[in-house]
Amino acid sequence: MKLKAVCIIAVFMVLGAFLVSSASADRGLIPVVPDVSVYEPGQKAIVAWNGREEILILSTDVTSTEQTLVVELLPLPSEPKVEAASYSSFENIQALIWSEGISLSYEMTENQVRGASVQIVFHEKIGAHNITVVRATDAAELVDWIEDVLKANNVAQTFSLGDFEPAVEDYMGRGYRYYALDLVEVLPDVRSVDPILYRFDSSFLYYPLLITSPVPGDTEITLFLLTQGKVEKDYFPLNKMFYRFPEGVKSIEFALSKGELSKIDLRIGQLFSEMAWLTVLKYEGAPSFITADLMITEDAIVPETTPLQDVNVNVNLVFPAAMTVFFMVLGAAIALSAVVCTALILRLGRAKGKTA
Repeated sequence: MKLKAVCIIAVFMVLGAFLVSSASADRGLIPVVPDVSVYEPGQKAIVAWNGREEILILSTDVTSTEQTLVVELLPLPSEPKVEAASYSSFENIQALIWSEGISLSYEMTENQVRGASVQIVFHEKIGAHNITVVRATDAAELVDWIEDVLKANNVAQTFSLGDFEPAVEDYMGRGYRYYALDLVEVLPDVRSVDPILYRFDSSFLYYPLLITSPVPGDTEITLFLLTQGKVEKDYFPLNKMFYRFPEGVKSIEFALSKGELSKIDLRIGQLFSEMAWLTVLKYEGAPSFITADLMITEDAIVPETTPLQDVNVNVNLVFPAAMTVFFMVLGAAIALSAVVCTALILRLGRAKGKTA
């Protein structure tokens, strides 16, 4: 079983110029210098939720018109533990998705399955995170925290939320008090930021999107959801991703064993007592179309009672026409052989009767 994939929400502040190209829908990008344009071409996130606790692994692609420092702001529903993650989590989930696609089609090669499902692209990788988790009760207090973080890093710059203030006020109004602030140095060429793992308590699956709605441009968001049951529907503006086979399409959703979950990340394997279902959601377009965060409650996830070994074999396969004809001919040949054998046995029986 496999997966694709990623995102997170953040507010980026720059000291020179910001991300170029496409703006990401799960990060809010707020330049410290008002005249600087900020963009984020893509985000990839693994969101694993067991009904009580969530693990969010995020990697983003960033760029700027010139070298600059960026502040990323991530609103969270409870106090998080922040740990390093690995690009291999995304690579392993992608490999699982490709393997599942190959098992569902007798006609397609691995390269064809790759092109017709999920392909995760990483650029030159950058690390050097400087993350601070703060607790704020209103937007003004959050701005004070951000300025303190900037000053601690020798950045003497007055900061304003600007167009992002309504989004921040919305989070505050919904009771979001914890914010992860990350300082990242960004260069003019597109680079992939090292993945970070956020682990926090939550009564619903959560992925922040609203914070980036004021960002101009276009973005591409890929989310790999891991849940105890099936996610049955799309969550606008996100849509389920599909395998595209010659005979039709099939949504990318299947069960993963505890061992396969551990291959993605050991901490995710520990999050689930047994198996989990993988669902891949994607958004492409302008962040301005995003009006809400991704929030999925437990009653929206359909429990799966079928044993994992049965899930692995009970896939709906569409056989190629040539293979269907082959099985029809084979069945007819077997039936004809049975008739011939029966006739021979009867003739031999009669011959023995006459001899006797």
